Amino acid sequence: MSRITHMKPFSHEGLPDVTAYALTANLQAGKAQDLLVQVNPGGQVPLHSHSVDATMFIVDGEAIVISDDESLNGQTVHRGDVVDFERNIRHGFKASPLGLLFVSRNGGIIDEGSNAWDIHFQV
Repeated sequence: MSRITHMKPFSHEGLPDVTAYALTANLQAGKAQDLLVQVNPGGQVPLHSHSVDATMFIVDGEAIVISDDESLNGQTVHRGDVVDFERNIRHGFKASPLGLLFVSRNGGIIDEGSNAWDIHFQV
């Protein structure tokens, strides 16, 4: 059956430059999920961590990685790059004027039922 389905957008007050779209139905904390994440041109995903691993597949745009992992910090990523972050490693992105679009495959960052996010910002 052919159809068009609208992806539900999610936002977080600590991520004003970011919109996440659910690619996985029924997002639950601690359950594997895929999200399409859009970062506005020149926007930022501030330094943060999760209690789950996350892999980011860069789909479009460009960004500078910010991370406590010195091997990744300051690296530029573009379409076709894959970035892996282990749980509890602080990370983020500074998007270029082109913005950034990536797919996050993670262990359950968003809980749709409670609208809670497994995200811990640097204090």
